[in-house]
Amino acid sequence: MLFGIDVADAQSDPDQCKFVGQLEKADAGIAACDRVIKDSKTSAQDRADALSSRCGWWWAKKDTDRALTDCNEAISVNRNAAAAYLNRGNVYLSKSDPDRALADFNEALRLDPKNAWAYTERGNLYRNKGDLDHALADLNEAITLDPNYAFAHFLRGDLYRKKGDLARAMDDMNETLRLDPNYPLAYFTRGRLSFMLGNGPAALTDFGKAIKLEPNDSMSYFDRGVAYYTIGDRNADAEADFRKATELNPKDAYAALWRELAERRNSAPSHLAQAAKQLDMTVWPAPVIRLFLGETSIEQTLGAASDTDPQVKAAQTCEANFYSGEFALLKKNKKEAQKLLKLAADNCPPTYVESTAAVAELIPLK
Repeated sequence: MLFGIDVADAQSDPDQCKFVGQLEKADAGIAACDRVIKDSKTSAQDRADALSSRCGWWWAKKDTDRALTDCNEAISVNRNAAAAYLNRGNVYLSKSDPDRALADFNEALRLDPKNAWAYTERGNLYRNKGDLDHALADLNEAITLDPNYAFAHFLRGDLYRKKGDLARAMDDMNETLRLDPNYPLAYFTRGRLSFMLGNGPAALTDFGKAIKLEPNDSMSYFDRGVAYYTIGDRNADAEADFRKATELNPKDAYAALWRELAERRNSAPSHLAQAAKQLDMTVWPAPVIRLFLGETSIEQTLGAASDTDPQVKAAQTCEANFYSGEFALLKKNKKEAQKLLKLAADNCPPTYVESTAAVAELIPLK
């Protein structure tokens, strides 16, 4: 009898209404919130909580207008509802309004200074703005307050990755997956870290797990294809993954380029001309694609790597060197390939797949 009471209570409308962020529970959550909000016996505070939760569910379903309406009403009913400010902050982020989002996260923390969720959301906002120091401080605080918060560990790990601290990044990804073994993005990110650290087999394992959990994610196929391509004797697997990546995202120029590399290495028919019809050939890396289509030379491709932003120019130069080196390698011009791949290995940002791939390609050329 006690067990039956517990189950019934666990399925109560207030419990079902509570926003927990799982999209598959959104419809049931919204329906439960509707009943709580419409119940004449619901207190003002409970109504505000239900409105805040329904705001979160609408946000999860990407209905930002309904979400914003609910969060605004929740705050008008209870101006001390920290969760409503947090949910509204996320809605503002979805509406590309980071300033209002930051103001709401700050208000949530003023109302609830020990809220790990609030520190995590604000840390993520700082991270996306490129303010890595403030982001790290907030994520550290979130983990101090709640050491079992998987998402906070994931964000901090990805932040360490961006800062180039791969050992700490790996520690956080391991902890994320210990706390949440079904987190596809964490497997994907840990796979990238393993690839950057030169551990191809571990990268392949994690990309495979990410694909199993999220089979329609083109990036996992792309990154696994790069890992197959660089570890040797897996060219057929690489080609298959790049083909799948281009099927899932036909507008991804890099997937098209790597498919071309794998097909040429396998002496298979090229699909680049067909793929180019769906690509934006007015922006980078169009000059690289034209090189493989036979429309330009290596010199012209290298010269096209030019931008007024020094960071963008450095990234384009990195890619121009790598793909031109691969092109020279396919043309059996070993000397030119070595020179260009060495430039890519030395100068590409370490977070770029071209950086690790260039190092791997140089080994058999020595």
